[in-house]
Amino acid sequence: MNALVEVNQSRLQEVNAFVARYRREREASVRQSFDAYPLPQLEKRITDALSVKAGFDLDIKFDFIDRAKMGGDLALRFPQLLKDGGPKGFMANHLPWIVEILQGPDFADVVAKLETKGMYINLTLSDGWMLSGAQAVTAIGAHFGDSDALVNRSAVIDYSSPNVAKTLHAGHIRSTIVGHVLSNLWERSGADAFRVNHINDFGGFGFMLEGYRRFGALFPADLGDNDKLLEIYKIRRSIERILEAKTERADWDAEDAAIAERYFSGAGTLEELKSAFADYVATADARFRALENGDAEEVALWLAMVQWSLGAFEGFYDALNIHFDLVIGESFYYQVGDATVDAALADGTAVLFDESHAAADIAIEEARFAAGDISETERDNLIGRIRKDIGAAVVKLDNNERFVVRRADGQSIYSTRDMGAIKLRGDMFDPTDVFYVVGQEQQVHFNRLFRSAYATGIASADKTQFQHVYFGFYVDAQTGKKLSSRQSVSNVTGMLAAAKVYFRNRLSDRVTTDEAELDSAASALAIGSIVFNDLKQDIKGAVEIDASDMEATIAGFERSGGAYVVYAACRARSILRKNGGGAAVLMGVDYAIDAQEADLLLKLQQIPQKVVAAAKQANPSVLVRHLMDVAAIYNSYYTRVPVIVDGVANPARLAITQAVQVALTRALAICHIECPEAI
Repeated sequence: MNALVEVNQSRLQEVNAFVARYRREREASVRQSFDAYPLPQLEKRITDALSVKAGFDLDIKFDFIDRAKMGGDLALRFPQLLKDGGPKGFMANHLPWIVEILQGPDFADVVAKLETKGMYINLTLSDGWMLSGAQAVTAIGAHFGDSDALVNRSAVIDYSSPNVAKTLHAGHIRSTIVGHVLSNLWERSGADAFRVNHINDFGGFGFMLEGYRRFGALFPADLGDNDKLLEIYKIRRSIERILEAKTERADWDAEDAAIAERYFSGAGTLEELKSAFADYVATADARFRALENGDAEEVALWLAMVQWSLGAFEGFYDALNIHFDLVIGESFYYQVGDATVDAALADGTAVLFDESHAAADIAIEEARFAAGDISETERDNLIGRIRKDIGAAVVKLDNNERFVVRRADGQSIYSTRDMGAIKLRGDMFDPTDVFYVVGQEQQVHFNRLFRSAYATGIASADKTQFQHVYFGFYVDAQTGKKLSSRQSVSNVTGMLAAAKVYFRNRLSDRVTTDEAELDSAASALAIGSIVFNDLKQDIKGAVEIDASDMEATIAGFERSGGAYVVYAACRARSILRKNGGGAAVLMGVDYAIDAQEADLLLKLQQIPQKVVAAAKQANPSVLVRHLMDVAAIYNSYYTRVPVIVDGVANPARLAITQAVQVALTRALAICHIECPEAI
């Protein structure tokens, strides 16, 4: 039997078993109702009461305002009612009855004060509602931030995606962080979230299979298994650079020339090297075809090579403490992708792009050029691509675009396997949403992939939405230039190691338990700082790394990133420990909530909404920036207002501190940031 088919059938059984087990566990788990949180309850209570009077369902807009500046906590807007005569009509016909209801006995426990500001209604919420909300946060505890808002959704998050037989680069680092937190956001919002590391383990692998055999005796003696794969990749790139430059040996780059001398020693001239390399390429292509066809010997070596690379990647994932539900190579989707292309060719949703198709497309580009819609350079580039695609299997798209899904020689390419992934993931996961957390340079590919999936019918826009969640590059803080793959990985890895040392030194006088506790706390703060720094900004922006002054870079992260928020949560926990860990008792307590406390408590109550919003927008910064606001307010609050005086805790302030500790700790965990117990 085809050995590759056997491998993929076994893997399919494993994936299906995992999905079934995951869904059983999710169904059996206790889910926090979104509507049970105090803010959604309040909004629903107000909306229901006013809708009964209006005679139809109102869509009220609740805006949070600053009590110190605006004299209230919530501003209510009524877009539907404004259509009845505009602002003047609203104020004459609707404002009076709205005010009457909200100032009536049904809302006496919630509304302390109501003011009208033109067509807005500003509410100051009662001290009792504020403090009961704080207690609700503490009562929810470990599930705070969780909800069932997306309970009927199922998401596949495709992220990290390293290339087997290559080193990790910046895109893999950011993809890993963003994808992991996005998965947390969706899962905590009630959706099924499948974390998939889509490793690139197939395309171009003929070079590895042939190179391992052809160059094995020539490798340096100290190379490990995975290092041999990296060496084969280096051989290929060095010879390709030489051939592209078209210069003789005397002008070759020194490192490339050394590679050529070691592995192609009989090729003394450019033409001899070209011939020798062509033989390598031809043999590599033959081995890849044998791999596609399931040759047992090729499949066995390929499987071993994949494991060598995965073992090397684990060090990075362990350092970040990020792991996956499923690690699935693109090879898993090869047969389904090939069958998908065959089916599309059979039903006409894909075509073999022949000379007649090319002539028609070229005529369109010539017409666009004649009309002044594109430049001469653009036209020439487009026509060059059209001619390059002759003979390939393509899905024809609008705007004279096409998506190549198989090479002219019949060999699969990564788009073949991407089509197979969409088809097979639909069968395995039945997703409502699929996210590809991949760098910005892949925007065109994913745009055409998604359109092709709908065009060929392997996915339906009514059932499944695809989204490319792309991100910016790592750049040098001094020059603003994009870091190379090697630089970005070494700098981030180096930064993580340096951050651990930095935080270990910072914590040495705070953590007095043992060395293991100190190392654990330093590691948690180091990871949290790097992750938080990556997420706090728009993910489409660049992340700066200053390798020349790593300590200053890390200190900056501490001041404005994850460590700052962690310190706020830890400070709240320290105050609770000082009080002996007892819960606040508010029965009979008369306490006036001031403006800062109102701002803090309302921001805590918004966290579940921010989690859902960040999930829906596929943008973790929505939550991360909100947590920075919470930390800033609390850090100011506890220095201004003592919670414990002469050994006695103020019950209301203790309740607020308990809520802060629970809310920040839980929300940070969603962002893959730990609050070390030792701090």
